[in-house]
Amino acid sequence: MIEFLKKLLSDDGKSVPLDCASASETGLVRAENQDSVLVREDADVYCVADGMGGGDGGAVASALMCRAVDKEVVSSLDLQGRMKAMAAAVHEANAEIQDYALKAGYRQMATTVAMMALRLDDEPTAVIGHVGDSRVYRCRAGKLSALTADHTVAAEINRRSAAAGKDEVVTGRLTHVLTRAVGIGDVEAEWKKVDVEPGDVFMLCSDGVYDMVPDGRIEEVLATASSAKAAVDRLSELIVAAGAEDNYTFVVIRVGTVAAQNGKDAKDAQAS
Repeated sequence: MIEFLKKLLSDDGKSVPLDCASASETGLVRAENQDSVLVREDADVYCVADGMGGGDGGAVASALMCRAVDKEVVSSLDLQGRMKAMAAAVHEANAEIQDYALKAGYRQMATTVAMMALRLDDEPTAVIGHVGDSRVYRCRAGKLSALTADHTVAAEINRRSAAAGKDEVVTGRLTHVLTRAVGIGDVEAEWKKVDVEPGDVFMLCSDGVYDMVPDGRIEEVLATASSAKAAVDRLSELIVAAGAEDNYTFVVIRVGTVAAQNGKDAKDAQAS
């Protein structure tokens, strides 16, 4: 633990800030961007939401979700407090989305959400919450792992099959049929806590990212990029090269990384 704290301190004793970058784009096929993103570096809280619905419903739904998180989270809260604030934000957004849909006459209006709060003290921890198929990944020592399990029909069938010892895997259309979404019914986020180590790279993203870029390439980019911005830029290039068929939104957070690397990237770009 002492070594972790040493690695998070610069030579002058000041904490090294997390290296964070994000992107949210319409893509090459969709007419509008129905995703939203929130980065609260003052509170180490991050949120990605992927809206759905007719008219402006999807864009409004995702925006309401991120706005609720922004409203509820206070930087002075401890990790447990921030988790409770994010949980409250889900309930608040759920009610607001249903109210908006009723007034606008929308039959379906909802959003997914992936959220994360970090604590970097003597017990470095991340708390993660999600609803739907927006995901949180972690790349540690060059290995990528998904920290969330999709709330989709296909994913839940596959989990039951795996638990029963069956090898059957459902793919196709059912991979995007949600079993849980903010704005539908009395929804609750699924929560988990994970440990944090120096060099960990986290990514929160909508399905427009992982549908276009396979896990192997995501792993390669997160493991080798010299900064969060470099990772975001490279993944954006790969998404566009693959057709960018959906909106794509993601946040990359590198732990214990010297911010000066951003300057190095700029110099490298100028030299090339």
